[in-house]
Amino acid sequence: MNQSTLFWKEYINLYCIEKGQTGLTISNIIGSVRLNTSLKEYSIEDFFTEIVNEKFEILISSCNDIDELVIGKFKNWNAPKTYYQNIDSIYFSKNDFQIVIKELNDLALELKKRYNNRIESGTYSKNGQTNKWVYLTEEDMQNHLIVNEKLTVK
Repeated sequence: MNQSTLFWKEYINLYCIEKGQTGLTISNIIGSVRLNTSLKEYSIEDFFTEIVNEKFEILISSCNDIDELVIGKFKNWNAPKTYYQNIDSIYFSKNDFQIVIKELNDLALELKKRYNNRIESGTYSKNGQTNKWVYLTEEDMQNHLIVNEKLTVK
């Protein structure tokens, strides 16, 4: 498994399973991989390709706290998997998208339209209190340290 996959798997699991949060924005995941691995040009397409290759199950859902789409793991409060549209191991509600998503490329392009400006400007995280995009929150930086420590121990 490559370094990007190792990082985002651990990061999503820490945030969504261990800490019980809904999910992370795609810009947060991509930015975090760029900051914590040697892959400085890591992209949304790279991420989705790795998810499909790994058969890592994720749910893309709307997070009301920050009014953004987030990527996370299924929780007991989510609808059954059969409610969602899916492409391989990627689940999402068609209501969260303005276009019909038929294939992985459609999904990547739609998220790129929404979030690539955040990724390229280095504003990877949305602060829930101020509703402004920032480089990283203090929590993000702490989570990066935890993930890197776990990966070093493995």
